Amino acid sequence: MRNPYKSHMALLGLPYKTILGESSTKTVKGEKLGFLTGIVYLVPDTKLCPHAKLAGCLSACLNTAGRGAFNSVQNARKSKTEFFYNSQQAFLLSLCADIWTLQNKAKKLGFIPLVRPNGTSDIPYENLPVIDGKNIFQLFPDVQFYDYTKH
Repeated sequence: MRNPYKSHMALLGLPYKTILGESSTKTVKGEKLGFLTGIVYLVPDTKLCPHAKLAGCLSACLNTAGRGAFNSVQNARKSKTEFFYNSQQAFLLSLCADIWTLQNKAKKLGFIPLVRPNGTSDIPYENLPVIDGKNIFQLFPDVQFYDYTKH
């Protein structure tokens, strides 16, 4: 079956970009327990994390921890962050395409799909409609989402 979100993007003439990452030390540990996890890592700033200054965590953010210390990882995160700012609709549809793929992969493996949309950000995805006024949580009711927030 073809990814419906990629098809929708093609009809709209929007570019697709991989948003959801599946390979980190945290996600690999979850696979041993039957979970397939995808996480969105961006470069945090005061717009993506509006309460970070108040919480005192912007300078201490885990953005550069672990693999985040590598230039290639930072460049990828910067590219995704710019994609979010410059083409939010394409970003959100790309995220949906990735969630759809993760959900199907998890089903084939007999795993539970998990998505953490804010690995290094604090975006209120519940307020961002993607298709027909629905947000990512409404579009994927069978995916378990989890998040940490300063809101």
